[in-house]
Amino acid sequence: MTTERAEIEEAGGTADGGFAGFFERSYPGMLARALLLCGHRQDAEDAVQEGYAEAFRRWERLRAYDAPDAWVYRVVRQRLWAAGRRRARRRSAETRLPQPPPTASVEQTAEARAVLSALAGLPPRQRTVLVLHCLEGMTQAEIAEELGLRRGSVAAGVFRARRHLERGLGMVDDEGGGDRDGLHGWDELVPSGAFRDAPAANRIAGPEPADPLAGALRRTELWLRGGVAARSDALDAALAAVTGAVGSTRAAGPEGTGDRT
Repeated sequence: MTTERAEIEEAGGTADGGFAGFFERSYPGMLARALLLCGHRQDAEDAVQEGYAEAFRRWERLRAYDAPDAWVYRVVRQRLWAAGRRRARRRSAETRLPQPPPTASVEQTAEARAVLSALAGLPPRQRTVLVLHCLEGMTQAEIAEELGLRRGSVAAGVFRARRHLERGLGMVDDEGGGDRDGLHGWDELVPSGAFRDAPAANRIAGPEPADPLAGALRRTELWLRGGVAARSDALDAALAAVTGAVGSTRAAGPEGTGDRT
C-alpha cells in the first residue's frame, strides 16, 4: 500500500472500513457498469470519479452502510444520464473499445466486443433503459421514476433496444423473433433490484440469467471488470484523482452539493 493510500485509510478508519479499500474493491465493477450504460469512456470515468468523490465526502456515514457501492452507483447513474442527454444533442460517438483482461479467452473477448459494438449502435436513452432493465433488474416503473420518463417510453425503449441487440448478436433468425418477453422484459423473471442492491463484489454472483441477452450483458460486465482490475496503475491514479478533487473542494470553501442523493 502506498503512503498516500495509508493516509487515506487512516483518515477513514481501519483497513476493513477505510475508503481506499472500499474504492479498490468496488471501482472495477463500478466503471464496468458505467461503460455499459453510456459507452463513452471519458463520460464513464468522470461520472465514476464524481460518485466516489461524493462518497469520500460522506464516508463517515456511508461506511456503515451494508452496500455503500449501491449509493455510489446511484450517483453515477444520475451523472451519466445527464451527460448522455447532452451528448445525444451533440450526436458524438465513442468508438474506442477497452483492452481485454489478461485472462480472457478469445471467445470471451469476441463476445464482449460484439456486445459493446451492438450497444454502441443504440441511442443513449435506449442503451440506458436496456442496461438498467435487463442487467440491473430495475423495473420499468423504477427506471421511469429515476430518469423522469413515462413508463410507456421506458417499455418502448427496452423493446426496441432488445430487438437491436438480439439481431446484432445473432440471437434471432428473422424480424419477428426474439421477443418472447414482449414489452415486459425481466419484470416477471428477476425480482426488483436483484442485482442492483447487492454489494459490488457479489452482485453478479449466482446462476446464469434465464434471459440470453441478460447473460451476454453480464459476461461483458465481467470482461470489462477484469480489464479495469488488471490496471493497478489506473486504479492508483483514479483514487488519487478522487481524493485530490475532494481535498481541493474543501480547501476552496464549504461544500455546496449537500446530500441530495
